Amino acid sequence: MDNLTKRLQANVLENPAIEMKETLIWRLPVVPLDVEFKRVKRLKMDILMKMILLAVFEADIRRAANLAELLLVEELFIADLLEKMERTGLIRLEKGIYQRTAKGDEQLKAGIVEEELEDESIDLSYTPDKDEIWFEQEGTFTEGNEEYPLYRYAKATPEFTDKDRLLQVVSECKNELDENGLQIVVADVLQVNQRETYYVPCIEFQLYNKEQDIFYARVWNSLLERWDETLEKQIEEKELMEWRRKWKID
Repeated sequence: MDNLTKRLQANVLENPAIEMKETLIWRLPVVPLDVEFKRVKRLKMDILMKMILLAVFEADIRRAANLAELLLVEELFIADLLEKMERTGLIRLEKGIYQRTAKGDEQLKAGIVEEELEDESIDLSYTPDKDEIWFEQEGTFTEGNEEYPLYRYAKATPEFTDKDRLLQVVSECKNELDENGLQIVVADVLQVNQRETYYVPCIEFQLYNKEQDIFYARVWNSLLERWDETLEKQIEEKELMEWRRKWKID
């Protein structure tokens, strides 16, 4: 950390008009999240499935044999398709009669059927002090760091429960096209497991530009491996007036 601090200090002091007023190192709490999610593959609905969805809406269909006779298709094939459509929520059995569900209505209207894929998981990191979600970067953070004080404006770390926000983040990463050009999209966040908080060292420089007569902060985030404008703004909003009084700059 000492060598990194020296390199960064040299960088911020390249301009001779800049004065270093203070250097601090502290730790930023970060919450690791194990996120389980479900993706679906969007396929064009075939004509037989459309006919089944129309048939169960217009007639009382109790068995695969009824549909096989109506559609002139082998009963075993119809039975397999009914089982699949019931499993994926397009139809349901109600009082012994097949009924089309709201999901079935929606997919029939769109002409698209969603094929569920196996459950997946992804590791994310959430920082309450920045209210940001990051894709966990293995090997770039250090656990512990108890020798450094906690970030002085650190917030409490309540349980993260915003699944809608996680759905958006995971979708941005995991929505894709397969080799056949079919859409694979994140349909749902199933579960969120919050692991033990770890701490990221941050290096803070409190600086003064003599030519422009301004104080400002630079904060190096060692997890992101870049200057962190969000943390810089937080500190400046709370402390700039105090710095001017402290160092008596008129």
